[in-house]
Amino acid sequence: MRNRFTRGLCLVAASAAISTSLGLAAAGAASASSHPQVTKNATTVCGSLCFDLSSALLGPHMIQNAVGGADGTSINLRNDGNAKVNEDFSAGFVGFLGSYCPNDGGTGLSADSYVCTNYPPFWDVFEGNFAPDSNESGLCVGLAEPSIAQRVSLQSCGAETLTLFVGDRAHGLGGDCRIPGNYCPWVAASDTFLTHPLALKVNAFSKHPLNVLRVDRENLSGGVVSDNQQFTTATGPAF
Repeated sequence: MRNRFTRGLCLVAASAAISTSLGLAAAGAASASSHPQVTKNATTVCGSLCFDLSSALLGPHMIQNAVGGADGTSINLRNDGNAKVNEDFSAGFVGFLGSYCPNDGGTGLSADSYVCTNYPPFWDVFEGNFAPDSNESGLCVGLAEPSIAQRVSLQSCGAETLTLFVGDRAHGLGGDCRIPGNYCPWVAASDTFLTHPLALKVNAFSKHPLNVLRVDRENLSGGVVSDNQQFTTATGPAF
């Protein structure tokens, strides 16, 4: 049985289900957050095929970056730039949650997991494919092992469910996670915990590399998680 979140989420089902790519909903839409407006800064070649991921903690000019490129072992947030190919990631809508949750007839995730018990079957599931200069590498941001806190890294896209993420709207700062400027946690769909799921987090105190991205358990304060686990997206270069 799904919990109380689902009833409220069904009210936005129509608009949530029709968008099929991360961060592409109504680029000019108003944000419910008071955080700075996001910028668009993929490489010019990657253009609208790419998206930038940034955090509420560090602001819109620190975006997702593959440290060392395809041969690297870490993902971090780095100063944006339109010539930095390691910051190119293509958004990958891979389907709806019901295709992966056994309680909705799907396979791959735990029926008792946070995402399968809190979100409806029409909820979007995403991957972030490393795509320097728009050339998809087949490597996606993900976990090396399921259900433990760790740094995220580049993993084979579609490798089990370790590269799948779901926007946790219920614990965000307001509004549709896919609209630029609306911040929310991005939960590792493969996590098997019923509560306090693993969600993307920036460690602003890391050294090697700086601002490393990892997954850690959500911890709530006033019904939301802290800014180091709140993320938003923007698409394409600002040209």
